[in-house]
Amino acid sequence: MELSSQVKAIARENGAALVGIASRERLAGAPPSADPDYLLPSTRSVISFVIPLDRKIIRDYLGKRDWLAHGADHKRIYRELYNIAERLVDFLKEKDFEAIRPDMNNVYRPEGGSNQTTDMVNMVEMVPDFSHRYGAVAAGVGRLGWSGNLMTPQFGSAVFLGSVLTSAVLEPDPLLEENPCDKCKLCTTVCPVEMMDKKETMSVTIAGREYNYGKKESNARCIIACGHNHGLGLDKTWSTWSPYHVDYPFPSEVAEVIALSRQIRAADPNFQGKRAVLTQRDKCFDPNEIYINTCGNCGLICWEKREDREENRRILLNSGVVVLTAEGRRMAVPAEETTEIDTPYGVKVAMLRREAQALPELVNLLKEGALTTRVARDTQILNYLASLPVAV
Repeated sequence: MELSSQVKAIARENGAALVGIASRERLAGAPPSADPDYLLPSTRSVISFVIPLDRKIIRDYLGKRDWLAHGADHKRIYRELYNIAERLVDFLKEKDFEAIRPDMNNVYRPEGGSNQTTDMVNMVEMVPDFSHRYGAVAAGVGRLGWSGNLMTPQFGSAVFLGSVLTSAVLEPDPLLEENPCDKCKLCTTVCPVEMMDKKETMSVTIAGREYNYGKKESNARCIIACGHNHGLGLDKTWSTWSPYHVDYPFPSEVAEVIALSRQIRAADPNFQGKRAVLTQRDKCFDPNEIYINTCGNCGLICWEKREDREENRRILLNSGVVVLTAEGRRMAVPAEETTEIDTPYGVKVAMLRREAQALPELVNLLKEGALTTRVARDTQILNYLASLPVAV
C-alpha cells in the first residue's frame, strides 16, 4: 500500500533505524498496556520505530569511564523519536486520519488511587499509556528477550522505541519468526536487584502467539535500582553509577519491598514536586536538562552477538564501585577503597575511605560553593554528612 510506504519513508528519513506496522487485531488478547483504546479508540494500525543507542558511549558508561555522555545520548534519541512521531502524526492528520503519539516514557496510567499528576512516590506497577515493546513485537520489529526488553536482530536490546496510533488502515509487516534472544541470560547477572528469574518464565500473547521471557519480580525492585537508590552488585565488587545502597537481599514478602520502595522515594527529592512528573518530552527538549542514568544494564549489555554481550558484561563487572566524593562527583574505585555511611533517607552512601575520615571538611566546601553535584539526592546527602559533628 502506498500510504504504508510513505509512512515508513517518513520514519526512516527522520532517523528511524527500524520501522514496522501492526494491525489493531494483533493486539487483541495482549496485556492491557497494549490496548490502543486507552488513547485512541479509532486505532486501526500501530506504527513502531526504533533508534539504537551509541555503542561506544554504552561501553564507556558500563566501564565507568563516562557517566553523562550516556544521558546525553538518551536525550538525543528521545528528541529524534518525538520528531519522528510528530511528523507521522502531522502527515496522517493532513490525510484526514486520526493519529496520536503515546509518550515515550514517564507517563503512566493511574493506579490504586494514586494521582499520577502529583504522586510518583506510591506508584508501583507503572503501566504506560501504551506499551512500545508490545507494539514493536506486533509490528515484527523484534521479540521479547529473557529480560522482557524488546530484542531486535540488528541491534539487540540496546534500543529506544516509539509508536504512533492511527485510524488509517496500513499494511502490517510480518511477525519476526526467529527469536534473537538465545537465552544466554547474561541480563540476569548484571541486575543489582535480581529482577529477572534465571529459570522461571512468564508469558504474554501478542498476535495470537505466546511469547515467553524471564519471570519478573515486583517493579518496586527496579524502581529502587533504576531510580538510582541501589547500585551495588551482588558480589559487592562492582556497581551501577549509583553510590547508594540499601540492605540486600530485599525482604521476601513483596508487600515489604513495595513499602521499602515507597519509603525511599518519599525521602528522595528526585521523586518530589513537579519535576517528578515531567514527561520525557518536557525533559529532552529542555536545553538545560541533564539526563541522569545509573542502571539500565539488562538492556544495555544485550547486543545481537553473544560475544559482544559477554564483553559488555566483563566491562561492567570490572568497572569498580561508584562513590560520591566530597566534592559531589561520582567516580568508580576498587571496592576495597570504599566505605558505607548510613543516612536518615533510607539509603547508605558509598564514599572513599580516606574522605569519610574528614567529613567535617564538607562544611567548608559547602560554604565555598565548591560542590559539583548533578543530582538533588547527592546534594541532600552531602548536606547531611556535612552536618555530622564528628568524622564517621
